[in-house]
Amino acid sequence: MLAMKGLRMPKPGKLASVINCLLILTLLVSCTGKTSAEDINKETQSVSSWVATANMVADAWIRGAVPNKYAEQTLKKATEELRKEKEKIDEIKLSKDVSKHDKSVLIAEVFQLANKTQEMSKAVAQKNRSVVRQKLGELAAEKRSLNKLRKVAGQTNE
Repeated sequence: MLAMKGLRMPKPGKLASVINCLLILTLLVSCTGKTSAEDINKETQSVSSWVATANMVADAWIRGAVPNKYAEQTLKKATEELRKEKEKIDEIKLSKDVSKHDKSVLIAEVFQLANKTQEMSKAVAQKNRSVVRQKLGELAAEKRSLNKLRKVAGQTNE
């Protein structure tokens, strides 16, 4: 190993601290370049994933392929996660690439999706397949609206 005059390696504990600081700075710098459209796109992808989960579970429950408790709990979880996504979208700071109106419409759409999954969960608990079937149709319509919003905002569609 080459020795350099006047240059000493920091102690192992200090080296880890220096590395951690550099990693945190790198993370902060990389996060600041995001636009609100990119943040919204990330959240809408997550929303789409939870809607797909709710759709698959409800459809499987209607066919008798999954137990009541599993379907009910999964739909409750989807509802919780959709509400969290709504809050995350609400907290996104607007930049010139997303209008306040577009963000408000998206928040309302995610709110509707969360309500539909909650209604489906309640219908599963009541073993009401016809209501779940109806809510699946409504969920599909809401998902199409979400996809249209994503296209209008210039976001990619799944």
